[in-house]
Amino acid sequence: MTAAPAALAIVPMRADDLDAVDEIERHSFRTPWPASVFVEELARAWARVDVARDGDRVVGFVDYWLVTDEVHLLAIATHPDWRRRGVGRALLDHLLGFARAGGFALVTLEVRASNAPAIMMYERAGFARVGLRPRYYAEDNEDAVVMTLELRAPGA
Repeated sequence: MTAAPAALAIVPMRADDLDAVDEIERHSFRTPWPASVFVEELARAWARVDVARDGDRVVGFVDYWLVTDEVHLLAIATHPDWRRRGVGRALLDHLLGFARAGGFALVTLEVRASNAPAIMMYERAGFARVGLRPRYYAEDNEDAVVMTLELRAPGA
């Protein structure tokens, strides 16, 4: 994997990024969310969608929720033309920086049990496997691995 492009900027998603985010979503997930989900995310006070840009082109996104003292990662995705260039890791690092700066205690996520590259990326970032959700993904009954990263001790 090569480093993320130096020109990469990670910024909040705008409404005019919807088509690019939808394209990345359709290329990245077995059962992609409809574009309307991202419109709804932009309207939710607790939701954040940030995009990775190389110049004017959206090359990836991260979708996450703020739940009391926890950040729940819903999705990280990179456009197929930009995979294996560090964009996903840059998005993850961005999310973790946001969580640390905001004083959040924990970051949580679910990931397909078969998604070894994503699990490896999360483990390299310090996440631990803490559970399994059997048949979590309804379209094919695949299990989800539950992973967490503690940013500060509970109650601290």
